[in-house]
Amino acid sequence: MKPTLRCVLILATACSFTGGVAAQSDSPKPFAEYPERTAKYLQRLHITNSVGSKGTLSFREDFPGGFAAWQVVARAELEKLLGLDTIREATESHKPVVMLGRVTTEDGYTRQRGDIQTEPGITIPFWLLRPVGRSSKPRPLAICSHGHNPDGWNTYAGVYSTAEHREKTLEKDGDPGVQSARRGFVTLVPATRGLAEATQLPDLKGRHGDRECRVQLIHCLLAGRTAVGERVWDVQRLLDWALDELNGVDQKKVVLLGNSGGGVLTVYAAALDERITVAVPSCSFTSYTSDSGFIFHCDCCLVPRAQAQLGDMADIGALTAPRSLLAVHGRKDGLHSYLDVERAMARVRSIYQAAGASDQFRNEWGAEGHKFYPDIMWPFIESALGH
Repeated sequence: MKPTLRCVLILATACSFTGGVAAQSDSPKPFAEYPERTAKYLQRLHITNSVGSKGTLSFREDFPGGFAAWQVVARAELEKLLGLDTIREATESHKPVVMLGRVTTEDGYTRQRGDIQTEPGITIPFWLLRPVGRSSKPRPLAICSHGHNPDGWNTYAGVYSTAEHREKTLEKDGDPGVQSARRGFVTLVPATRGLAEATQLPDLKGRHGDRECRVQLIHCLLAGRTAVGERVWDVQRLLDWALDELNGVDQKKVVLLGNSGGGVLTVYAAALDERITVAVPSCSFTSYTSDSGFIFHCDCCLVPRAQAQLGDMADIGALTAPRSLLAVHGRKDGLHSYLDVERAMARVRSIYQAAGASDQFRNEWGAEGHKFYPDIMWPFIESALGH
């Protein structure tokens, strides 16, 4: 993106709202407009501190040592901003424990319930899906992360509470875990901490607006963590287990994908963890704010000082280079702005070019709204993996 201006505290993804007005690609009207006095304040607060004027460690062509040197420094800073060092210190002697349940055979795959204790007292449930049939070679691994949906991990894995639940999910292609397993991937579908009912902290007395994701954020910030950092930590511990202990997994072919809040998690985890070969954030990867200062993402993904230190979300996503990154958006997704997404993606593209990996990044638009686009993402993934 040609560094445009945006930012703010930091992101998350579209809470539980999934409707929306079509994103307009041909209208000069701002995505959101504020009263004049507010607009001036936001211009000073966010826009002038956005990627347009650069964060302290935002990528620049003349960074000493070039892209590789910037990546090392920026990743180290991102780890601190997410509070991963704080989590690591608090869990230094903890070894994650995994428990697996019985295996059931479904249509083209098997499914098995699992639980992983990623830190003392924190258990993250997940589904393990495996393709039916033997393979002469190790299979690629896919992790599918959901967003603001109390039952998202079940939905993604094809576990439905009612026939209506199943019908609505399939209408939106909302079962990426099942799609993945049927395409030959060993697949993990974990509950996202703070976003799934199984992993939420209660909002006692409604102190935080009856928003469990905000409860997680507030407790994290008070303890020197972030909610995004906890979610990245959980994915990394699950990845540790899968690559060390799961049989038949190709350790050089690891995919992380997610829609909405799961897409935001995908951006951050892929930026930091080089074991992830291909990252596909869906309906989530944009700038922190619009040109007028409107925040595109849920406040549960607040990362203090990320804007001032690292610039825009585009810089963070570009830390994935030179590995494969596909950003998918919906033209009718009312949670995001076409023009702001395009500017952010141009920024990502320019950094990938500086990394000598122009062919490893793509930005694609689906014709509908806030959903997965399997016809776009799976061909990209399989081509990137040679699968």
